[in-house]
Amino acid sequence: MGLTIRAQWPHSIEDIEKSLDGIWGLVGATSAGGDLYRLERSLSEPYVFTVTEYNGVDEADIKSKQTFEAVKRSEAIALFARAIGFDV
Repeated sequence: MGLTIRAQWPHSIEDIEKSLDGIWGLVGATSAGGDLYRLERSLSEPYVFTVTEYNGVDEADIKSKQTFEAVKRSEAIALFARAIGFDV
């Protein structure tokens, strides 16, 4: 089994969920490759979840963006978690 390097925070999937369910509905972290990832919940219903990958840490330089309907919340969380180094 090889060494897995990932962002220091969030520490767990539960941290991701708590941030997403919080007042701002947002969590971000940098991947081991140096790209910033952000998972956001829309502020009003019907909720949608968006995972955005940036080139490096430049928030003006979007590399990819995926949007998920509320029923696919767990898929959005899993995509974000894998991107920052969790084994999901």
